[in-house]
Amino acid sequence: MPAYELKLPLAPYRFVWKDAPAVSAEKDATDSYTEERYHHADGTYTIIREYRADGSFHIMSDRGEIELIDNANNPYATDPVSVVRLP
Repeated sequence: MPAYELKLPLAPYRFVWKDAPAVSAEKDATDSYTEERYHHADGTYTIIREYRADGSFHIMSDRGEIELIDNANNPYATDPVSVVRLP
């Protein structure tokens, strides 16, 4: 069970790693969503799930907190793409 979760509102996103990137990845798909599962050297994982119905994202991790920099809803942001910092 992931210790950290974040459900993202509809917006354009850029995903970046806060620290060291994953060492391996797997991709899977169902009729409802596509999923990318990232494994880290310390045995933890991060999952990015995109739902087909509306294009929303759900991020889960047992590695650490997931941070959202919501530029898409900030009229003063110079970059309109929101940034999701993955643990």
